[in-house]
Amino acid sequence: MKNSQNLFKIKSIDKSDCKEFWLTSIENHGKGIKIIDHAIDFLRSNNAQAFSIRLFGNQNDLSIGNEELRSEKLQGISCPPLLLIEKSSELRIQLHAISKVKSYPLCFDGEFIGREFEDNNARYLMLHILPDNANDTRYHQAEDMFNKADKILIAYNSSFSDTIRTWLYADDILDWYDQLNKARNLFFEKHGIYNNLVPASTGIGLANLDGAAMATQVLAVVPKNGNVIIQKAFSPLQRPALDYKSSFSRGVKVKTPYHQKLYISGTASIDENGKTIFIDDTAGQLDMTMKVVDAILGNANMNWSDTANAMVYFKHQKDFYLFDDFCRANKINIPHVKLHADVCRDDLLFEIELDAIK
Repeated sequence: MKNSQNLFKIKSIDKSDCKEFWLTSIENHGKGIKIIDHAIDFLRSNNAQAFSIRLFGNQNDLSIGNEELRSEKLQGISCPPLLLIEKSSELRIQLHAISKVKSYPLCFDGEFIGREFEDNNARYLMLHILPDNANDTRYHQAEDMFNKADKILIAYNSSFSDTIRTWLYADDILDWYDQLNKARNLFFEKHGIYNNLVPASTGIGLANLDGAAMATQVLAVVPKNGNVIIQKAFSPLQRPALDYKSSFSRGVKVKTPYHQKLYISGTASIDENGKTIFIDDTAGQLDMTMKVVDAILGNANMNWSDTANAMVYFKHQKDFYLFDDFCRANKINIPHVKLHADVCRDDLLFEIELDAIK
């Protein structure tokens, strides 16, 4: 596509058995809903298939985008999009795609819920899951989501114990994050997750187009041989979140003979004791958070330039400029989407998550 470089920040890695692309629409791209057509053009011109699609925008644009991406003409190259309401002026998209290998649709109870692909070393499954009953209590919707994820993975010769990363987008998160955590904790206890790898995760307050209490993505990796090493990432400036009873790893690393991927959880201005620091100071929280992420990257022998995509969350939209100022001052240039959203604590003003590959 001729002008894709002008509309997207693109990261790619070309292995002998698989090529992967990450596209993030630039800010103020000016294409509105048409940004989806440009993303589809990119997929077609690169003979690629979408593995994950995230759309951020108003309800009308999300509805149109969802209909287009689920149309019959795109069945072979699209996947179920995550649809998050963010009252921005234009639709934004984040896309992870693969080529040189075949990906397969994942369906459950007649519902298209994700895609799977495999390279020489592992199978990768990305699920987009909504609770079955949006009218149920928020706690039961969270409970249903975790149980549903496990059932789906079992149906595809996996289980939740293969999950390395979750994205939990909860509407009005500050009103019920404790209930979401309770549902997750009980599920992890029941299924022995604490005895294995606890996934990296993000918990953010954003509403979804379907009106459910939460919308989620779940990424599972199933090794095919001993060449794949999956382990927790270490955060030198923070203690493990499990130490203060929050059930996620700071990050997860996946190493193969070809590459290393690092999935960094939603990270905020939290000290070694799990306390929020730089209260009422967005710039201070941002600076602290970026130092924490930089340390996680460095500990994994990576740096900011290895970032494939990132999401940046601000409690106050007026503070968006602080991220750009920080990145300019520190010579950081990463593909990202800024979002106006509540973080999981009322006193947290900034959070960032990212995926990196080397």
